[in-house]
Amino acid sequence: MTESIYRLSILGISNFVGKLILGLKDAFHSLFFEKRFFSQTFIENLREIVWSSLPIATLTVGSSAIVSSIHSAPAFGERGLSIYLGGMVALGLIREGVPVMGSLAVISRYCSGVTAQIGSMKVTDQLDAMKIAKVQPHSYFLLPMLFAGFIGFPIIVLICIIFGLAVNFLTTNLLINISYNIYTTSIFNKIELKDIFLAIIKASIFGFFVTLVSYNCGVQTKGGSKAVGSATRLSVVINFAGVIILDYIITALWL
Repeated sequence: MTESIYRLSILGISNFVGKLILGLKDAFHSLFFEKRFFSQTFIENLREIVWSSLPIATLTVGSSAIVSSIHSAPAFGERGLSIYLGGMVALGLIREGVPVMGSLAVISRYCSGVTAQIGSMKVTDQLDAMKIAKVQPHSYFLLPMLFAGFIGFPIIVLICIIFGLAVNFLTTNLLINISYNIYTTSIFNKIELKDIFLAIIKASIFGFFVTLVSYNCGVQTKGGSKAVGSATRLSVVINFAGVIILDYIITALWL
């Protein structure tokens, strides 16, 4: 019994990955060989990622920055280490905190909606109708989503880095009365250009990965409305786990 379940699991994973790769191939085939790119769909998805997901992303990062300040600021102040506080906080936010937290926030807001939308279209045969009309779903939906994720996630991350540092400074200033010059000087002394570059690379890879998974979870939906809910949950779980795993791999390779 256990062996049968194991085989079914392996078969399901292989089937999912295989269809994911085929969808990616078809999407880029339409771009490079058919020269088709639906810019309006790209703009709509980019707006959805950046504009609609920004409030939850900044709220998540801002809350983390406040908690970080509450725990670290008094300890640094008591030991006379305030001149290092800004740099240490910025390093943690830029390298790890913001790319991961910002991406998870976008997954909860945007990617779950993508899976639900595509899944609903799949179970109501709207995707098949598009094929009859000579419009490939991979070309119309997937390709613009991939580019929107690749560009939109870094924009979210850069905004959240600035917002997180500003919130952390304000909270720290209230707790230990640290000056703006000391805080910013510490950041500039600690942070290098490669740290910002690492955050952008992580965000771009996360954006490409989660939009690809979200779309394919929707496309592979089978059944009715209950199946759409299951596909949405599966999409969120895979994306959450994938972002954490990718973050570890990228950090290990970079450092």
